[in-house]
Amino acid sequence: MAEYLIERNGYYYYFRRVPAHLAPYDSRKHVKISLKTRDRALARKRAVVHNETVEHYWRDLVTAPGVDPDGRYRKAVQTARLHGFVYRDITDLSANADVGELVDRLLAFRGGVDAGGDDESLRDALLGTAPEPKVSLEEAFDVFRSRSADRLVGKSENQIRKWENPIRLAMMNFIEVVGNKPITEVTRKDVLAFQSWWINRIENEGRKAQTANTHIRHVRDVIDEALIASDLESAVDVQALFARVKLRTQDDSRKSFEASYVQDVLLGGSALAGMNPESRALVYFMADTGARVAEIFGLLQEDIRLDAEIPYIHIRKNEKRDLKTPHSDRQIPLVGAALFAAQQFPGGLSRYSSADSASSQINKYFRENELSPTPSHSLYSLRHTFKDRLRDVQAPEEVIDNLMGHKSRGPKYGRGHILETKLEWLDRIAFDPSALAL
Repeated sequence: MAEYLIERNGYYYYFRRVPAHLAPYDSRKHVKISLKTRDRALARKRAVVHNETVEHYWRDLVTAPGVDPDGRYRKAVQTARLHGFVYRDITDLSANADVGELVDRLLAFRGGVDAGGDDESLRDALLGTAPEPKVSLEEAFDVFRSRSADRLVGKSENQIRKWENPIRLAMMNFIEVVGNKPITEVTRKDVLAFQSWWINRIENEGRKAQTANTHIRHVRDVIDEALIASDLESAVDVQALFARVKLRTQDDSRKSFEASYVQDVLLGGSALAGMNPESRALVYFMADTGARVAEIFGLLQEDIRLDAEIPYIHIRKNEKRDLKTPHSDRQIPLVGAALFAAQQFPGGLSRYSSADSASSQINKYFRENELSPTPSHSLYSLRHTFKDRLRDVQAPEEVIDNLMGHKSRGPKYGRGHILETKLEWLDRIAFDPSALAL
């Protein structure tokens, strides 16, 4: 296998041009994926894995269900373009084309045949006789899924499941409302019917408008991708189909706890006494690191560095979990409640089967013990509190982004001082761990 490696600013990337015969299926000129290493030997190993995934993705594109299996329609579209025309079905031409366009197409057809062109292929392309692929809404999801393989490179099975399930559910709901019709036959009336179905659920079931908007967006994206894959994007105006269907939402985002509430109630009293030790440790970790639940849950013993001059945790991809984004790889100094939790569990947390399970149990405890000031407060609110506290002490945005695992918008700090710089700001906001207990 070729290495498919390039080096930029000391880092290696997997780089491969999209083969010409795959251009009808993959519109990109090339595939470029960061290998996140400066070591060429390691980069070569990672490139092999990425190459297998990319080739599997291309195989899925070619064999995707419902996408013109014999290639006749796709060939007709391409041939029409080569002759300077947009492919139009014969029914559309008969009903809507003006005389001038029909004459031009007939002349081009006759000229092509006289020049030795294939009679059937030219007729398909210029007179619109190729049978249009019939991709059902149910098949559209499979097409969408196969064309999304590249965006899931490096994701764990759990991350792929959490990405895929809401999209699959949205399509199932849409099919329930409008039926499993071909994607080219979806109408504005269908989309509005789906919007009304969601409005009814919001009114009668207490569902959120944001959830409805997300499902509508998923349906739009699946149909759009399936149309592109089938070379049918000219047959349906997806933008017009889904125009102005977004529902008005209220600000029901998760709120942050007040720092005093965290210190006095969650950490300083007996509010968490009914929790098991690992659940309390997870709360302590989040309070003074701002890390995501999955990031803390995924820490291995080698990621908790209590022996370092500045104790810290290293959030990185490991055998237990993947990273949400490349920017999530970071080191966070341990202070206050988080340092206490790490000292009690230096090998990491292992009680729960998944981060979702841990979060669900802790949020249930918060609700049952009236520890959430509003319904919008949850365990994740501690992450918002962490960010608010850093802003309150006027920490630089670069430092905040680094600690939160966000993409930085400001200038980069020197690598040799980044841990010390972060510790300086965390010391200013650290909670008092004197009342903590496990």
